[in-house]
Amino acid sequence: MIVTLTHHQLRSIRRQRTFVMFLGSFVLITTMAALLGYSSSRTIVRVYDEATKLLAETGQPAPPNPFDVTPSLALLSNMTIYVPFIGAILAVVLGHSTVIDDKASGIGRLIFSRPLSRRTYLASKVLAVALALAVVMVVSWAISTVAVLLINGGISPGDVGRLVTYFALSWAYLFVFVLLGIVTVLVTRQRATALLTALGVWVAITFVLPQVTSGIRPVASLNPLTAPAPAVQSFFQMTSHLRPLSLSEEYKSASATILRTGAAESLGQTLTHTAPVLVAAVALGALCLGLIHRHDYSRSGSDE
Repeated sequence: MIVTLTHHQLRSIRRQRTFVMFLGSFVLITTMAALLGYSSSRTIVRVYDEATKLLAETGQPAPPNPFDVTPSLALLSNMTIYVPFIGAILAVVLGHSTVIDDKASGIGRLIFSRPLSRRTYLASKVLAVALALAVVMVVSWAISTVAVLLINGGISPGDVGRLVTYFALSWAYLFVFVLLGIVTVLVTRQRATALLTALGVWVAITFVLPQVTSGIRPVASLNPLTAPAPAVQSFFQMTSHLRPLSLSEEYKSASATILRTGAAESLGQTLTHTAPVLVAAVALGALCLGLIHRHDYSRSGSDE
């Protein structure tokens, strides 16, 4: 039964414009990340070449080539910003649309008029959207791999493995927001209210929690070079213990380690950064399971 329902939901997702928008957006942002990385690297190379010529004319030694120490995957560093911003919003909409259509159209009442457990119904929904999300990640991984191969003139097996690990982490992070979209549908009555509630939580995770737990200004989510807010440092020292609640910052820290674009960390430290994402996914999954058993599908579609 669950296979049949999952297959049906996959066909429904494929017909939805949300999935097409999700896939198209990730193709675009992955391509843009690679192009921006390429453009910045070419600019640095031109500046270095000009500086080398100028120093040679004055008899001074040329400085080391900056790309001798630049990580090979640094050209994709913008992906760690695009995923929490664009990807998370699209994941919320995908999760929201997966459940809201059955709820608003009255199909849910028809489905549960048959001997079907709500656990099976929820499992098929979650499995279908997880597979759809995996397809998006695989496509994005393939584009990233080809981009690194073409721009860097080659790619090592280690870099391929790091890209696989990074997109697996991105899948888990976005899956949290898919579940968030489902939860808000199950706890609210109105379609718009459910979506706005989920987006409100996204704002809190992406902007509010990073500022509370580390003192960074909201714009630092886009510009990591922005200095922390200097005021009330004692307050931020206390709230820094809540850092694991800041999923977006934990995701960025783990991503920087995986792609080797940040400070080197041990495997244990990297797992510490990824643990909050996994815990959030498990917690939201359990919450979905509890809510689906209590949700009233007897309401008319017009009330939703």
